[in-house]
Amino acid sequence: MVRVVADPEGNLVPDLRGSLPSRGAYVCPDAECIERASAGRLFASLKVSRDRGKGPEGLRKAIAEGYRRRVISLLGQAKKSGKFISGTNLVEGELRRGAQPQWLAIVALDASEDIAEKILKRLESCSVPFRVFLGKNELGDALGQSPRSVVLVKDSGIAGAIVESLDRHLLVLNKGGLDQ
Repeated sequence: MVRVVADPEGNLVPDLRGSLPSRGAYVCPDAECIERASAGRLFASLKVSRDRGKGPEGLRKAIAEGYRRRVISLLGQAKKSGKFISGTNLVEGELRRGAQPQWLAIVALDASEDIAEKILKRLESCSVPFRVFLGKNELGDALGQSPRSVVLVKDSGIAGAIVESLDRHLLVLNKGGLDQ
């Protein structure tokens, strides 16, 4: 469930951490649930006008963006803990040395076809789960580095939180999961 609050301007804001002040309402992170809640009493329970709330589409986008920002924050945590490898050659080398099934690889949406194919085959052969998400520039920015085609998160706790956030992000956008 995702807590939703109204900001001072009357816009609905997702509260993924559950720490924002204000009256809140809970919605399941699914496009259909958000649609039903918006058609029901969600706006009335938060004392927000339907006109100001930007409707279910605005709420879906805000929740999806919240999960996207959470993934980027978790990648930053992986960097701070030193539990990541980035870059095609370094990731490939790490996988050759011995991969763990609790790791997670994130492959950039705009990675070249050759690199993506090579990395995805290696990940599948090592039984390392992966997601295709963000662009190369965004992956690099999240880690404070130059653009990256692939990032390998080697901390099982952070990897699990990223998987959960990415799956919810896709569920909210009604695209389904990318679990490979």
